[in-house]
Amino acid sequence: MEYKGEDFYVDFPESGNTVEFNGTIRLRDKSEYQVISDILDKALEMVSPTLILDMKELSYLNSSGINMFSKFIIAAKHKNTCAVEILGSSTISWQQKSLKNLQRIWPEVKIEIQ
Repeated sequence: MEYKGEDFYVDFPESGNTVEFNGTIRLRDKSEYQVISDILDKALEMVSPTLILDMKELSYLNSSGINMFSKFIIAAKHKNTCAVEILGSSTISWQQKSLKNLQRIWPEVKIEIQ
């Protein structure tokens, strides 16, 4: 599954366990983030034992996007069907604070900032 926007793409090869995010995501609201949310939900259903969200190349994500990821982590916590690991980059400033905040929702989420 793949979704391409003007300045970004999200890719989940169904034979893998990683959803890759690249570029700058500045969608306006929940309805515009629905396609990405659907990809994440599908990945959560298909992957075991660990779903990896690779955000190392995601240079920008607005508050609506952070909200979408927070809701996804809540859903993953309630389903508890697989572990979630998030990969980030130490060179992208928003990731260090915002990604670690996802552990407040579900302490079992593994965050790796490289």
